[in-house]
Amino acid sequence: MGYALLGATFASHSVPALVAVLVPGVAALAAVALVRRPRVPGGRFGRRHRAWLVWALAFTAWEVASLVLGELSFSLLLDPVLAVYPLRVAGWVLWLSGLWLLVRR
Repeated sequence: MGYALLGATFASHSVPALVAVLVPGVAALAAVALVRRPRVPGGRFGRRHRAWLVWALAFTAWEVASLVLGELSFSLLLDPVLAVYPLRVAGWVLWLSGLWLLVRR
């Protein structure tokens, strides 16, 4: 919660905000890479993962296309909502909670 309060003070699309997003992201990637878990029989991705993979790829394609074409991206669409500090803190809390849930799996 404290990190969310700090991260929410940075302006959107600024270098400090980028660094504040990269710090937990890189830490999560390092934790996943360094902590070995026993393998689950049957492979890593099953049928239940395909739908999530399709949604993730579609969202990524939309964001990249928006960046290249200079159109509205999901991040820019959320800017008016996240202009209010309590909502920005809530966004940070949701993002950090989702990241924590992904790392724990």
